[in-house]
Amino acid sequence: MVEPADVTAPESTATVARRPLFYGWVIIGVGFSSQFFFGLSQQAFSTYLVPLGAEFGWSRAVLAGPRSLTQSQTALLGPLNGYLVDRFGPRKMMIVGVLLLGLGMILFGRVQNVRDYYLVNVVLGLGASFVGLLVMSTALNSWWRRRRTMAIAISTMGYALAGIIAIPVVVWVQTNFGWRAAAMASGVAIWIIGLPTAAFLRRSPEEMGQLPDGAAPGAVEAPRSGAATRGGDGRVDFTLREAAHTSAFWTINIGSGLTNLVISAVTVHLFLHLQNGVGLSSGQAVLAFTFMNAMNLLARLPGGYLGDRLPKSLLLGGGAVATAVSMVLLATATSLGPVLVFGALYGLSWGMRTPILNSLPGDYFGRASYGKIMGSMQASASVLGVSGPVVAGLIADAQGNYRDVMLGLAFASLLAAVALFWTRPPDLPARLRAEA
Repeated sequence: MVEPADVTAPESTATVARRPLFYGWVIIGVGFSSQFFFGLSQQAFSTYLVPLGAEFGWSRAVLAGPRSLTQSQTALLGPLNGYLVDRFGPRKMMIVGVLLLGLGMILFGRVQNVRDYYLVNVVLGLGASFVGLLVMSTALNSWWRRRRTMAIAISTMGYALAGIIAIPVVVWVQTNFGWRAAAMASGVAIWIIGLPTAAFLRRSPEEMGQLPDGAAPGAVEAPRSGAATRGGDGRVDFTLREAAHTSAFWTINIGSGLTNLVISAVTVHLFLHLQNGVGLSSGQAVLAFTFMNAMNLLARLPGGYLGDRLPKSLLLGGGAVATAVSMVLLATATSLGPVLVFGALYGLSWGMRTPILNSLPGDYFGRASYGKIMGSMQASASVLGVSGPVVAGLIADAQGNYRDVMLGLAFASLLAAVALFWTRPPDLPARLRAEA
């Protein structure tokens, strides 16, 4: 389906006054909450590795293994999650995800051996996939079109805020009450706040008598220029099969997969590297981690603003180059100063990447099959991210440090930049070119 451009008819003052609050803002709020708990579960993982290693004596590769396991789950479940969210809607998905995520954190606090450690992370991975960005991006893509990137940017600020607020709290609880108490308290908090919040999700504006972006009912629309040749603004609905036959589908996959590899490896090993490699204290490592997430948070809104106005492929490619530079800084750091510079570059590029990368498929492939398309893209991109934490752990175990690991991640970021710079809007599917 090709949707026409928006040309909204004038409204009277009385009509504007009677129009209810656009529910898309509530969807953004729910997305913010879900991303906060998703960020808590993902970013806190690294903080548990030091006490786990001290208690059980596990190697870096064993400690990092569950992250690759959950990445494998993401790869396998991506298409299924995409189908489920298109079929049943995001609210049911998020409720199930919150239940599993809270349960997983509580069970994590009762781990006694490696088997328990890996099984619990299977539960956490399943829960995280149901409250993750795939589900929320599908909801936001339905409610927002012209300001899609900004909507995703605001929602994903919850992920960064978790790193600023929740992670220091988790580390404080770990220090004063033990890592088990921190894990179980996190699970209870996820249930108490996450379940009521999930109830506010709705599938689409149409089911509530509204239109995307809060457009006025009965707005007059005219055909957009250039509609007969290319997609690129969210008004062209591709099927999954049609999307998979475009070069954009695969360049986004490659760029996303390589950046996933970098992010997954850094998220898992950062605390270990900062404390055991750079030589920072626990407090300094928390400071660096918090600063990185503050930069991540600060970049979300500018990323949303720029992503709705400038070519997304150029912004994403530039961010990947900045990430490569940050990895070199992290590889060679011997004190807190260079680590903070790393945190600024890495946090800013990560913060801008998230809303832009997750809105780009909506621009290129539309609303109708967004969940299926994003699920498939997530699955194929996750293949590269799966190996990151374990390979990084194996190399670090063999060499006794993370220097070469970080330099390798810098090279992966440069390859991601090439793929993302190369991304272009797809031609219309054959069935729509024939109609145009």
